[in-house]
Amino acid sequence: MNRRDFIKTSSIVTLPLLLKSCGWQDEGQPFPVHVHSDAGTGHLVYQSDQYERITGESVEVVIVGGGIAGLAAACKLKDRDFLLFELSSTLGGTSSAYRSEELTFAQGAHYDMGYPKSYGSEVLDLLESLNIISYQPWKEEWGFTDQEHLVMHRRKNQCYDHGEIRKEVIKAGRLRDRFFELLKPYQGQMHLPTRLIDAKYRPLDRLSFVDFLGKNLDLNDQFLAWVGYHTKDDYGADAHAVSALAGIHYFTCRPYNSEIVELFSPPEGNHYFINKMADRVGGDRLKPNHLVKHITETPNGFRIEVIDTINQQVRMVTAKKVVYAGQKHALKYIFPEDASLFANNRYAPWMVVNLVLERSADNWGYWQNEMLTRDETFLGFIDSTTQHKASPRHRVLTAYYCLPPSSRNDLVNVETTKNQIAESTAQHISNYWGKDIRPTLRQVDIKVMGHAMPIPGKGYLFDDKNQYRKNSNIVYAGVDNSRLPLLFEAVDSGIIAAGMI
Repeated sequence: MNRRDFIKTSSIVTLPLLLKSCGWQDEGQPFPVHVHSDAGTGHLVYQSDQYERITGESVEVVIVGGGIAGLAAACKLKDRDFLLFELSSTLGGTSSAYRSEELTFAQGAHYDMGYPKSYGSEVLDLLESLNIISYQPWKEEWGFTDQEHLVMHRRKNQCYDHGEIRKEVIKAGRLRDRFFELLKPYQGQMHLPTRLIDAKYRPLDRLSFVDFLGKNLDLNDQFLAWVGYHTKDDYGADAHAVSALAGIHYFTCRPYNSEIVELFSPPEGNHYFINKMADRVGGDRLKPNHLVKHITETPNGFRIEVIDTINQQVRMVTAKKVVYAGQKHALKYIFPEDASLFANNRYAPWMVVNLVLERSADNWGYWQNEMLTRDETFLGFIDSTTQHKASPRHRVLTAYYCLPPSSRNDLVNVETTKNQIAESTAQHISNYWGKDIRPTLRQVDIKVMGHAMPIPGKGYLFDDKNQYRKNSNIVYAGVDNSRLPLLFEAVDSGIIAAGMI
């Protein structure tokens, strides 16, 4: 069957529509489908009223959240008396990973790229001390120490656009040339972290990317769909919803058009960074399966209720200071005094679907397979055959969906519709290759993240909420504190927060 015939015979329901109802007919699957989610948090909170309460525990600092920002703060505070609490069974947050026998699945952020020397020294120093990066004087930039996890440039990406295969998402042509010419003056000016960007560029954060482009280019819907695919991939929304500064930053923060930029993608994705930081700190003070239920101010600091979900206990911990690196939407339950600071944040829900196939002789692929289809929430997939230490017996395809904020409440239906999600994802990829992958499919794992990515809309950046907090002994970290949703920003936010206490 050729590609055109296969596409004609494949009918795919868009993910938002699929999630709207749990009334789909379930015919079962010949392979297991697992769902990973923290959706049961509310149940834990109510159930914990019956748990044994443990009192008398005291530390200097409590860190809430075991993602990139929380671990970065822990690294800076490693010589201090602290405990870190993370709800999930593993550390990582949106950079989590999962192991099943010899397989490793990235369940969130899955790569990073080399760093120009103009990037923030605080993060560069920490990553160098962890032996993750080293300075390359001949290139005047920072590259990755583990060369084995670099993806070869010729295998980096390929785009599928409604049946057409090409190298790049934005199609070659006069409008593409004018687009990059318009952005050229910003090359080298869009630093990370964004707090280092010169003040003269900050007004760009007050208009949308589409408004900025429309003043200079004769735009059309097709071109905006291509640009919007890129911004949705990193920022959770299209070019209408993100600020001009965020959009410009995406395309100009590294010399993509003039140099080959290192792309670092281990099989576990950005959980690689989590493991490095956890090793630096030591495991005794890092507590997964612990949900921070409530933080109360006291004359000497804070009293913190922590649910130990494994031992079914509530630990009453006192601390002088708190680094809050968890998701800010939960503050209305945990520390309502500061919840209003983050009330205007908008988040994109994400779903990561790992498909395990039997590995065949046909094992040459591209690392990132970018896809534009009728389902605008489906962004494509990563192919493990391009990564070092990929499984010799299996091929793992990691597919990504970015949903609109309005779909967040529908995620409760994922467990009910998991077989349909697996089927739909397999059809997307089958269309890409022009052949049915389902006969070789052996396992599917679905990771659901309801508040995965803060959307950097107009006026979002450069407004650190720490300057408005009511108590100087609680400090906020994370990319949902007026940061771009990028690894470098998350690390910097943790370092800065640790320095403030």
